[in-house]
Amino acid sequence: MKKFLIVVVVLFALTLLAQQATIVAEVNGRPVTQEELDREANLNRLLLQLQSIDERFYQVLTGTPEGLALLQRYKREVLNNLVDQILIVQIGEKMGVVVPKETIESLVSSELSKTLSQYNMTESDLDWYLKNANLGDLESFKNRLRWIFTVQQTLDQIYRKVTEGVAVSDEDVKRFYEENKEYFSVEESAKLLRIIVETKEQADKVLERLRAGEDFSKVASEVSIDPLTKDKAGDLGWVERYSGLINQEIEEKIFASPAGAIVGPMQTSGGWEIYRVLEKRPKGYQSLEEVATDIRNYLSQSRANELWQKWIQEEFLKFKQSSDIKVYLLTEPQSEGGSQQQ
Repeated sequence: MKKFLIVVVVLFALTLLAQQATIVAEVNGRPVTQEELDREANLNRLLLQLQSIDERFYQVLTGTPEGLALLQRYKREVLNNLVDQILIVQIGEKMGVVVPKETIESLVSSELSKTLSQYNMTESDLDWYLKNANLGDLESFKNRLRWIFTVQQTLDQIYRKVTEGVAVSDEDVKRFYEENKEYFSVEESAKLLRIIVETKEQADKVLERLRAGEDFSKVASEVSIDPLTKDKAGDLGWVERYSGLINQEIEEKIFASPAGAIVGPMQTSGGWEIYRVLEKRPKGYQSLEEVATDIRNYLSQSRANELWQKWIQEEFLKFKQSSDIKVYLLTEPQSEGGSQQQ
């Protein structure tokens, strides 16, 4: 009985708090409403999913003081994340980044259309479902999409502003290639055709046809059971030595043979295999021309990431620390930013 009364008191306290705390936080004077927090936390959906998975855990989480405290802690973490999102939008505005409403509405409309198409629903159907599942309504669904896209678009534009000065010269690419040449080493390789048949008798007949001058690809298309090449006229492509794609004993024979040679038949777990060596390449390095684009992209991304991390540390966190952030969710009003005003 005592435990039941504790649960009732806690539930009553949380309900009273939700009713009174219409504003759960302020970020530089911008209020964060209980509705916004509930929309982001989406507890009803999470609890419905949890109930369908584990009824006992659901009862513990929603029917004990400890469980309710955990749910409140979760809401606080969601609020912390929401505060950071608001700060992103605010610092974006200071940088001159403003996402047009038309852009947001277009993205919302597109995402809504995808959702309706995926579940074969109309807007009325979705509104009915959300209300009956206690997940809000169609307008709250759209509002959450609006906020998600606002933050995403703001972040994208800030990222572009922060990293727009990234440049990689031809000399940078060449220097990276010379200093990291081991990354571009390539093993000895061979361009191969392959035929696999089930029996030694079949393999011998294939060999006779090849020695009589029949085209290897034509024979492969007719008789090979190789799952990798039977639909490609036996074409196995370029195969590096020690790749593990070919039986080790056969591999040794292939790389000991000249271009144009036929190797096999040899028995493996997959059947009897016969190869033609079309071309061979010695061990060496990819040329600068072959890898220049990849190097340029890698260097550009690396430098952009460095600038982004520097901006987060030197600009965003500094802005956050100097911001006036008050949280009302769990306790009396408290300041979490640089300003200590109450």
